[in-house]
Amino acid sequence: MSTNISKQKREDLLAKIKEIRTFISNAPQDENTGNLLSYLSDLEKDVNGKKYGLVFEEHREEIDEVLDTHTPVLTEEKDLFINNGGQMNFLIEGDNLASLKLLEKTHKGKIDLIYIDPPYNTGNRDFIYDDCYVDSEDGFRHSKWISFMSKRLEIARSLLSEKGVIFAQISDIELSQLRLICDSIFGEENFINVVSVNMKNIAGASGGGEDKKLKKNCEYILIYAKQYATMPLFNGAYVYTELSDLIQTYISEGVSWKYTSVLFDEGDKEYIGSTVDGDGNEIKVFRRKNVIIKSIKQAAKDDDISEKEAYKKYGIKTFQTTNAQSSIRTRVMNYRNENNISDDVISIEYIPKTGKNKGCVYEQFYKGEKCRLFVWLKDTSEIIDGELYKKDLQGTYWDFNGAMKNLTKEGNVEFGNGKKPVDLLKRIVSLYPDKDISVLDFFAGSGSTGHAVISQNIQDEGNRQFILCTNNQNNICRGKTYQRLSNVIRGYTTEKGKVFEAMPASLKYYKVDYIPISDRMYYEYADELLKHIRELVELENGVNFTGNDKIGIVLTEEELDDFISQLENNTKYQKLYLGHDILMDSQQAQILKNRKISINIIPDYYYKELEG
Repeated sequence: MSTNISKQKREDLLAKIKEIRTFISNAPQDENTGNLLSYLSDLEKDVNGKKYGLVFEEHREEIDEVLDTHTPVLTEEKDLFINNGGQMNFLIEGDNLASLKLLEKTHKGKIDLIYIDPPYNTGNRDFIYDDCYVDSEDGFRHSKWISFMSKRLEIARSLLSEKGVIFAQISDIELSQLRLICDSIFGEENFINVVSVNMKNIAGASGGGEDKKLKKNCEYILIYAKQYATMPLFNGAYVYTELSDLIQTYISEGVSWKYTSVLFDEGDKEYIGSTVDGDGNEIKVFRRKNVIIKSIKQAAKDDDISEKEAYKKYGIKTFQTTNAQSSIRTRVMNYRNENNISDDVISIEYIPKTGKNKGCVYEQFYKGEKCRLFVWLKDTSEIIDGELYKKDLQGTYWDFNGAMKNLTKEGNVEFGNGKKPVDLLKRIVSLYPDKDISVLDFFAGSGSTGHAVISQNIQDEGNRQFILCTNNQNNICRGKTYQRLSNVIRGYTTEKGKVFEAMPASLKYYKVDYIPISDRMYYEYADELLKHIRELVELENGVNFTGNDKIGIVLTEEELDDFISQLENNTKYQKLYLGHDILMDSQQAQILKNRKISINIIPDYYYKELEG
């Protein structure tokens, strides 16, 4: 039988504290007695504190001191607004802790996917704490990093929707610490995976050499859900290989390539009868008359094109046959034999109980007496930009070494260190099955996440929106993040003449400012806060008020009067955001009703939280 020694020591110490408290309580009472009792209560709390997990020295940052005496607000940099249609996106310049606190007002429980690439705390000028780089000689190096991350991840969890997930990329330096932080904040039961990402080949990897350590070529992505039970089932993570290149590789290596048949004509479909699956559910069987099948070589010859062009043209009709062992195929074979069916090609229709076609009518083709199943190339490939790519499902090892070659100039913005490939971020974004989601990155860096969201929306006709947050250290937000997003949205040409077309998306640029509130009554700064409500409404609702003749906002009685008077010359208004404390008179209400303008009351929690 094992004994918990630490538990026994805590119980002994608590018993001694109880004896001391009893003794003091029976002694004459004075100011010192009260202080001692208070001290004992604090000591008791510490003894009863956390028993397992990450233990660290807590640190306060300069931003904590600022937030104690100021309230953060957003101010738009209107000359940086980009309007190119598409979804409205947001870039916030400022300390990300202040940005996250503002997002708590507008996006609590509303973010679907968070990706972060925080400082790795290498000790080599990558982690700034209170305007100073934390080097490897700092005795509190890890505690500072943990304090820094914990505050931000606590808020990040509150921002996630019940179906939300977070991806956090990190190196091995703080991997174990980050895992424990996330276990504590998100819950160990909500851990999904840790993905190893190959970011460098061995020749270019860091570490090693004359050192005793092996060279590093991997980074890691921790994945957590807000609630494992309610998170969606991820799409598959695939690696794509251009098909013609893959086929040539197979040929040169002597590997058999079996997708060489093309179903040119499915033939005439005639119902024969039905059999059943193991649960008694119907499987309809059809004969196929006048089916036309050609080899890919014959198809290329007939069309006077290359095999590569033939695969592009007929890829979705290309197949191989296989003796796949399945209960469905066995039942179809038995039905064919029992009913003396002689047709070379038959097909079936049934409703699968599992897999990607679950619950839908699914069609399969079979060939010959042994019912060799048609396996379609389209089920393991995808057409991207007119080219056919074979796709292979990935697990928890992702190889992005090849994507690092031209990384420094992705988005036509150079970024010396820590830039992540757009394809890596697109894979993360595309894992989430819903295409109409909100994506947050509060360590935005060069803006790869925004670039990936825009690009993925184009690729799969999605409607995702992003919010990026970053400070402006060394002009990174304006000179790198914003410039890259501007390039992607407006289009650009590289130094070598490669043209990247404009992409439909819009972007608003906000800067975090601060209003002093200490030693001031609310009424003394209320008017200052009111000036920044517009930005919060825009951020929460993904809209733009400036120059918009369809959507309006009214925050004061005077603004309501002006809005009503403008309606005589503007018949386009459809929606009005109205301050929660503004009372319309009956005439104003009737005018808005007659114009069929919907009214959205601005939530009072904006004001209450600002007041508090």
